Amino acid sequence: MNKNINNIQQKIIETINGPIIVIAGAGSGKTRVITYRIAHMIKNIKIHPKNILALTFTNKAAKEMQKRISLMIPKKDLQKITIGTFHAIFSSILRKEAYRLGFTSEYTIYDRQDSENVIKKILKDINIETKLNVKDIRNRISEYKNNLFLPSKKNEFFSKIYQLYNQRCFHSNSLDFDDILLYTNQLFSYFPNVLKKYQNQFQYILVDEYQDTNLSQNFIIKNLSYPSNNLFVVGDDAQSIYSFRGANISNILNFHNEYPHAKIFRLEQNYRSTNVIVQASNAIISFNTNQIIKNIWTRNEKGEKINIYGAISDIEEAKYIASSIVSLKKEKRMNYKDFAILYRVNSQSKLIEYALKERNIPYKIYGNISFENRKETRDLLSYFRIVINPNDEEALYRILKNQIGYKKTLNTLFSFFQQKKTENKNIYNIIKHIDIYHEFKKIKQNTRNKLKKIFLNVEKIHKEVNNKDAYQIAKNIIDFFCNENQFYNKKVIDFQYLIENINYYVNNQNKMIPKGDPSLSGFLQHFYLKEYNDQNNLINNSKHENNEVSLMTIHLSKGLEFSIVFISGLEENLFPSKSNLNDPSKIEEERRLFYVALTRAQKIARLTYAKNRFIWGKKRKTKPSRFINEINKKFLKTKNIPSFKTKSLKYYKYHTYEKNNINFEKGNQVFHESFGLGIILDIQKNQQIVTVYFKKFGKKKILLNLNKLKIYT
Repeated sequence: MNKNINNIQQKIIETINGPIIVIAGAGSGKTRVITYRIAHMIKNIKIHPKNILALTFTNKAAKEMQKRISLMIPKKDLQKITIGTFHAIFSSILRKEAYRLGFTSEYTIYDRQDSENVIKKILKDINIETKLNVKDIRNRISEYKNNLFLPSKKNEFFSKIYQLYNQRCFHSNSLDFDDILLYTNQLFSYFPNVLKKYQNQFQYILVDEYQDTNLSQNFIIKNLSYPSNNLFVVGDDAQSIYSFRGANISNILNFHNEYPHAKIFRLEQNYRSTNVIVQASNAIISFNTNQIIKNIWTRNEKGEKINIYGAISDIEEAKYIASSIVSLKKEKRMNYKDFAILYRVNSQSKLIEYALKERNIPYKIYGNISFENRKETRDLLSYFRIVINPNDEEALYRILKNQIGYKKTLNTLFSFFQQKKTENKNIYNIIKHIDIYHEFKKIKQNTRNKLKKIFLNVEKIHKEVNNKDAYQIAKNIIDFFCNENQFYNKKVIDFQYLIENINYYVNNQNKMIPKGDPSLSGFLQHFYLKEYNDQNNLINNSKHENNEVSLMTIHLSKGLEFSIVFISGLEENLFPSKSNLNDPSKIEEERRLFYVALTRAQKIARLTYAKNRFIWGKKRKTKPSRFINEINKKFLKTKNIPSFKTKSLKYYKYHTYEKNNINFEKGNQVFHESFGLGIILDIQKNQQIVTVYFKKFGKKKILLNLNKLKIYT
């Protein structure tokens, strides 16, 4: 056995067939288990690498997985494994099969801003007033797609918007991020032979961060893994914090119902944090009703108790954090890169920034507008997109808006196009042949000439698409349109960052075995999906480039770890968020978010709150967060813990408990009338006694004949 692998991990690695779920606590080494398992499958079980599919949620996780596996198997085998994010893998499959659904393989991926622009135009065209804003409509469409709901036949407002939105995306040969999963499901449902092809290819499926899957993703997994059910999923329900993106915690909670014969393993040893942090985190998450019982433990040092600081104001809170960093850095001989400051919402960072600047503390904020979302970058990408996909209405609109700028002319062009869609007219060709349409006679000749020139040049570059790679095409586009002064007198150097990204992408694709996709189309897919999956280019915090304190929201911190972590703004209405206070399920997610924040810390955790905070320009009194009170006092330095009182909310859904006429087994989750939820550790069948670990009461021996113990489902 490898010295880096313990007995439980070894058993997980060597159990290959059938459905398997691994409940992996924070810092328990799940990536190690996944990578060693894949290497074992190839080296020892002789499973062909092309039959293995490993799905992640971030490119960072996929690259880390590839990197670790590369140390254990030959490169030629590594390149045959399909490893990547859900969206990247299934977008690639759709490109091969898109014609079956009426799209071309050169479809464009619409990001959130593109989608919102489409909705704005729809609302304007149908001239309907609504209290819902564009973002609300976009979020609702996303929710419908993630739950596989199509527009209803009823002529109600939202259904009409949803239907028109889908039609416009279809005419533009474009898919939004949710469509990638929705259309993959449709592809597998409508074309059983296609599903069979990929079932035969992907005979062993591994899913990381399973708690983050939505219904659409789970349906794809279920279909692909049938009938062998060689499905291996790893996750932690206690770290399910993305319901606002559609993640459905019931996928992981109900896995054993979906796959009744599934083997269940638990990784409960934490290798990251001190014992104080581990036990305090356990105490917090134990307040959640909807969870899988686990007992996270560690062999690490006991560590320092957690300090809680109640500041008079949010300004003082920020100054306390800054001064603490200075003193801890000196006392513990730390580097700035060992510190992270986490907060619930981005607006909290401003005062913290000022305080850090006052103390000359270097820092970096994660979550700001990235280079990729700047206006000039998006303008350039519009030319890339239209060169690949002439039907891309949003890219075309952006180009025309920048080049001719006349709102009336734009409205004339696009209104006419909406009428011609029924004739399958392409807006690109309509504008290219603008002179033959009498509807455009009122547009000035100079403007028409300018339009024709743009499209003639785009078409010229389009002819090179199949013969040159992304770097060459992008360089041609930038050179040409910069020389034509169509990028506001910018120079090629202004796009150097993007060009370097494209060059890196092409070189990386050319090194792949077999060769990857170095085309402009391939780059655009990579670019937009990278933006979606990596959310603002988060760091690999094991390799800081600069010695800086990290500032970020708790959502962005998931998957990272730091020696010392400050969690700020622990106040009611802020953390937990005001919008979630009346929904018990959302309070539980807020508590999971706090659990994630605390488990980022390796050595020291400090919690802060302000008794007064400026909110919407007004100073308001605040109450300490309920989560502070939920930490067992024996793990705290502070003696006077602020009390918190609130009306208890009846939980929206209780689990049912089966009648006690079945045989208990080790690992069963159980419910006891007096002790609550627990897990069976040992069974003495002759004496009808079971040893159960209860999350609030520890180990207890229970007599089965008293009928107080029931299976928890």
